[in-house]
Amino acid sequence: MNAPTAVTSSGVHALVRRSRLMTVLAPMVVLACVVSACGSGAPESSAASALSGANGGPGEAAASGNSYPLPDCTGQDPKTCSYDGFDPMVDGFSFANWGETGKLGATGLIALFGESKVCATVTSRGCVLYPAAQEWADQVNEEMSHGHCEGMAVMAARLFRGDIDPQDLDPAAESTFDLVLEDPDVESAIDTWWATQLLAPVQQAYLAFQKYRPSEIAAELAAGLQRGDGYTMGIYSPPVAHAITPFAVTREGNRIAISVYDNNFPGTVQRIMIDPVAEQWRYAVGSTNPDEPTGGWEGGIGTIELTPMSSRALPSIAPFDDAPAKGVARGNSATTHLLLTSPDPQAQTSVVLTIDGRTYDTSNPTVALPDGVLVRTTLGEVLSGRGTAVAVDGSKVKSFSASPRATGGATGSTRFTMSADAVGAPRSTVHAVASSGEPTGQFVVNPGVNLTIDSGDWTDAEVNIANGLNSVDFPLDDDLDMSVITDDDGVADVEFLDEDGDVVGEYAIDDETEDGMVMDSTAEFDADTGEFDVTEEEAEPEDVDEDVLAWLADMSADDGSEDSVETSDGSMDMDESDDGDSAGGEDSDDARSGDDEDADADSGADADAEADADSGE
Repeated sequence: MNAPTAVTSSGVHALVRRSRLMTVLAPMVVLACVVSACGSGAPESSAASALSGANGGPGEAAASGNSYPLPDCTGQDPKTCSYDGFDPMVDGFSFANWGETGKLGATGLIALFGESKVCATVTSRGCVLYPAAQEWADQVNEEMSHGHCEGMAVMAARLFRGDIDPQDLDPAAESTFDLVLEDPDVESAIDTWWATQLLAPVQQAYLAFQKYRPSEIAAELAAGLQRGDGYTMGIYSPPVAHAITPFAVTREGNRIAISVYDNNFPGTVQRIMIDPVAEQWRYAVGSTNPDEPTGGWEGGIGTIELTPMSSRALPSIAPFDDAPAKGVARGNSATTHLLLTSPDPQAQTSVVLTIDGRTYDTSNPTVALPDGVLVRTTLGEVLSGRGTAVAVDGSKVKSFSASPRATGGATGSTRFTMSADAVGAPRSTVHAVASSGEPTGQFVVNPGVNLTIDSGDWTDAEVNIANGLNSVDFPLDDDLDMSVITDDDGVADVEFLDEDGDVVGEYAIDDETEDGMVMDSTAEFDADTGEFDVTEEEAEPEDVDEDVLAWLADMSADDGSEDSVETSDGSMDMDESDDGDSAGGEDSDDARSGDDEDADADSGADADAEADADSGE
């Protein structure tokens, strides 16, 4: 089918959107009719290749005609058709998702976390970033080389919701589709919102949907679209991890169709098809035939998710916020945030966790993790690479080890970056080369925010310790390990360990400097003498674009500020309660059971009554 014709007049844009919004129907019965009326076998699996997600220039998918029609809910039962009016030819971007190192800097960091959390000093020359903030941004930018899908999905949804007007980014733009990637303001906004997937409230929102069946995901989305809620959707089907913008839920024969704006295919309507009997989803990427081979884009429970916009309220708590007030005892309850990335666009990375003698390979999105552990694959799919974010609640998991693993297109020269953040501890970041395949080396986290870095088979390794105002790079020889122990006065004691575990060198990093300025240092350890060769350089300020910051900050969610799940001591509430409100939906016990038909019928009758009341009938 042909793609919809682009609209160019601002007046027509507004009319089109208003007319489509008028077709949004009264609140539904959570697609009870869709689910109960459907029946089919399990979806066919196929290893045949489909479009991989690496795209050409703007509009190529639209020009090829690989687009479903926009949904038309006019006169249809609201129980089986929900559409919020989004049109990819108007409300999506005209350019495709791309893989390139991100440009998140001081402006975006201030929007994300607030000036006091990221700027050590602010002068007429700009913001001097705290070393931990700088290191975090550098790693986030590295991961964007694999794609910017999450940022594009969030931005498109926010522009459609009216959180910002396209003309704030480009006065000549009449719609999102008119915006261009070459505009640095557009790229800055996409990069900033890409980074929100690494924030605790967003991760907690994702966790709320992890046990939902695909049909329940569709039901919650349908109800949310009726309420006017905004969502992004994540799909995981190794080696793919991708973020898209869903905007409609319809019944197509014996299946449920979720219409989406896929930023890999600008200007087109794509569909994810759900079999509610088998509880499987399938995505024939870039195709208008839902029965075509998916190329592996399919899955079940735990591989499809929703993230409500309310979880992305800014400013948020910074994962690298390392230091409580001096003199405050550092406890064991802080959440440790691990982030594993690679600059190699072909490498797929995952973390292998060992907890209480049991190993968990996070490359499997359906692996059952211990209580207090959250894992999320970073969403950026345009190439095959991807990173992994892990949060471990120290009140539930006292100690653990984490090993980086590089697979897919990784080679013996593939570089990786792995970092650890926790309140009361400095940010520790390793840059190294790891052998592909089996995990090698590890971070060992013990009570008292102590970290041991076992270099294993890493080569060309460098460790950065960012503590308060000090950033120190340590080249790490292949036959040496390192431990980092932080005392209650904010001093990080770094020890170099030989193969027998004996301390052969020590270096203390205070969280303050004599003149109160940020200091970047390199300390090369000489194992023969036990001495360090140290070079120091004062950090330079970075410009802050106040105009961009003004409208970027306005894009924060209207609500959701109470959804923050990380406390001042860094602990994270990972309680997977049955409170459906955490996912923006109905009571989870009723929604997930699917066994009590009478309960379903009663809830449907109540929803119908509410719909009649709302419509005045």
